[in-house]
Amino acid sequence: MSTRYFLGRAGRLPDGTPSAIAKQAASTPLRLGPLGFAGDEQADRRFHGGPDQALHYYPAEHYAALAARFPLLQGFGPGDLGENISDTGWLEDDVRLGDVFALGDCRIAVTQPRVPCHKIAKRLDEPDAPTFVANNVRLGWYFRVIEGGVVQPDTPLTRVDSDLGAPSIAALWHLRLDPAADPALIGWLATHAALGGAWRAKFAQRAEWLARNPPLFR
Repeated sequence: MSTRYFLGRAGRLPDGTPSAIAKQAASTPLRLGPLGFAGDEQADRRFHGGPDQALHYYPAEHYAALAARFPLLQGFGPGDLGENISDTGWLEDDVRLGDVFALGDCRIAVTQPRVPCHKIAKRLDEPDAPTFVANNVRLGWYFRVIEGGVVQPDTPLTRVDSDLGAPSIAALWHLRLDPAADPALIGWLATHAALGGAWRAKFAQRAEWLARNPPLFR
């Protein structure tokens, strides 16, 4: 599969929940700015969108796993879980915090995992879907825009810079949940400029808690 780009308007899920999770493949050039692709919408800006979540990437490989786990799913594929970019070959284990990718002349950088929410369950009509996505680290991730411009619909996504000392998306997800995580690592992430602000705040809270409650054994 080649790189594909998606955008969509806010609407409503079958139960009436506002959402822009269903997106359509782009067939014309896309203007990319600090908040993502022009014309793409988010229904609830409290939790979606913004500079740290300007673009959502979801690996196309994960749809086969979803179909195997939920065999009643019909006709779902890239664009159906709110992603703006999808391709094969990039997974949570090998994409790192701060990785810089090129979309032609544009540059975007990895900021954080996507936290699966109830809208995935409602979109797929599968109550267990968010838990499956989380437990199997089939999350996808977000990018911030470093250099905007125009993206052609056939432009490949290529990685141009990576810090091998930074955690992968999968490692970040596990660290967020690990009660015995290294306090020094948590403190480092709390101030890491590449990490999205909401995640930095969560790690800062964890670092403060660990400082007050050091583990007895490590």
